Amino acid sequence: MTKKKSPFPWIAGILLMLSLGLVLWPFFRPGFFITDDGEWMVIRLSAFYQSLASGQFPVRFLGRLNNSYGYPVANFLYPGFLYIGSVLHVIGISFVDAVKVILGVSVAGGAAATFMTLRSRFKMVPSILGTMSFIFSPYLLYDVYRRGSVGELLGIFAAAIALLALSKGWVWLMAPSIAFLIVSHNTVALIAGLGIAVLIFLHQKRLAMIISAAWGVGMAAFFWLPALLEKRFVRFDATIVSNPSFYFVNVENAALLGAGVIVALAVILGLRKKLAGQDKIITILAVTGIVLSVAISAPLWSMPLLGKLVQFPYRFLVLTVLFGPWVVALAVEHVRGWQQKLLGVILLVIFSHGLIMQLGDVRFVERPEGYYTTNEATTNVANEYMPLWVTDIPLSRPVETLEVIEGDVKILHRTFLGEYMKVDIDAKKDSVVQINKIYYPGWGITLDNKLMRINYQNPLGVMRVEVPAGVHTLVATFRETPMRLFSDIVSLVCVIGYLIFVKRLKPRVT
Repeated sequence: MTKKKSPFPWIAGILLMLSLGLVLWPFFRPGFFITDDGEWMVIRLSAFYQSLASGQFPVRFLGRLNNSYGYPVANFLYPGFLYIGSVLHVIGISFVDAVKVILGVSVAGGAAATFMTLRSRFKMVPSILGTMSFIFSPYLLYDVYRRGSVGELLGIFAAAIALLALSKGWVWLMAPSIAFLIVSHNTVALIAGLGIAVLIFLHQKRLAMIISAAWGVGMAAFFWLPALLEKRFVRFDATIVSNPSFYFVNVENAALLGAGVIVALAVILGLRKKLAGQDKIITILAVTGIVLSVAISAPLWSMPLLGKLVQFPYRFLVLTVLFGPWVVALAVEHVRGWQQKLLGVILLVIFSHGLIMQLGDVRFVERPEGYYTTNEATTNVANEYMPLWVTDIPLSRPVETLEVIEGDVKILHRTFLGEYMKVDIDAKKDSVVQINKIYYPGWGITLDNKLMRINYQNPLGVMRVEVPAGVHTLVATFRETPMRLFSDIVSLVCVIGYLIFVKRLKPRVT
């Protein structure tokens, strides 16, 4: 007689799908929910797509932003969601909906990865409740509906995939998940990456996991290497983006800490059971996220480097979002009978209350697509990625992209396409023309195929070039520098190396 399969996995799937439906239902409304950064990310995506479509790859300089003077924000800030959003737009999805898709898939994908991770260690009920603690995590929902932090949520998704790779022993998955994490969000990559690194060094397949993670770091070199080496060109080090003391979790927003995880921690402590190595480390990581997000950690935040890199203490709650589900599953599995049922009910009440609190006042705005595709804001708060030589931030767009500063020049024909410009000019005498784009390494100007010296020593930091009398063809374009090209090659070589590594790994991995 054939044994019937238990319907419980189906029930688990239904419960988790229902949970995701409750959390993500606002995504199905028209328009975009009002958040701190969400609409700025739509604007940045549309500008990124325009630069990508004009032939710039990898995209580093967004020419439409900063009142059309452009600046190199994409060289420094998490381009992962921008590439994904551009692909989504190519297949016909609007920029607004592309961002909503990325947000929704990040939550749902992170939940799926978390469930699979928990099932590798726990039984079904603890895994379900642990996954629900991820889905209903107050900080996760805060990121979605209050901050609109697309990159941070994508980074959480990437980190969840890396944890899945560790739990399953899937060495092949570690490299792409680490590369995905690095390009998804700078700060999340730093915070979650440290936690993942600890678990890698404790893993049974330690050496293979380290090698795979190293391939992943190399695969993302096209982004992180120029971002680190070119930081000296921009205002980042000299700009105070935030005062960390203003962004601790306090009494007013204490719900962000995640009552479900705190209850689970209390249960574990109350049972006084000695935790195994991995369980202990993961619990410590979850607690670390809570501690570093509250004022008790203020002495640590007096270190300038920590404030500069992380900016907002509450960002450490990323650790609680990622490792808290394990703590919840651990607590549920450690209790039995009516105590487990009671704990389950308590957790469900906590999840429901948190959902109501976070979604209770979600507001929407409907704007035409043109609002996003023509908006020329910087999409940054403190202009921290503006080149150092720009002393006057542009307050309005220039009348012309190309203008005559000195002399007498007649423009015969012009072609402007993103960060590419070709102009036929007739200079009646020696003249100086100005291209109203902020100079950044990578810009090059030729006159009749001869490379010209660019003068950008002016308050706006825009490009000026001397033009001798006569008819000429001027071409200005933004390209990769030798260092960036080297970074691109490193990424390509590491992709190839990773594929060879995985091929050789297959006979030894089941």
